Amino acid sequence: MARDESLVVLYGTLKVGYFNYELHLKGALPIDSRRLELPYEMYENGEYPMLVPSAERHSIWVELFEVDAVKLRELDELEAPYGYWRETVLLQELSREAEIYVHAAPPPSGFTRVASGHWPRLR
Repeated sequence: MARDESLVVLYGTLKVGYFNYELHLKGALPIDSRRLELPYEMYENGEYPMLVPSAERHSIWVELFEVDAVKLRELDELEAPYGYWRETVLLQELSREAEIYVHAAPPPSGFTRVASGHWPRLR
């Protein structure tokens, strides 16, 4: 990873194949796709998911991307109007830190818990 790049954890509409990926990351490939134990709990409203802080770690299916500072600011601008902020999280399985977008708890009305940690929900 180049000095000016950040590792970012994505779990929703920025994943490969979804609409925000097509708008903001098209052509970029994740460096990894896996489950990670993260200090967040997943919720969704049928259109998109959110992670909210949790006292316990939960298994979440994610894609990991390396992005430069310009792209990270673009993602910040995408997420901020919806109440998401970016924070740094320790990825214990990889022994490194990454950036992740989260939302305040409790989730807004209309969101339900995704116990599988995989969005869209596994059927």
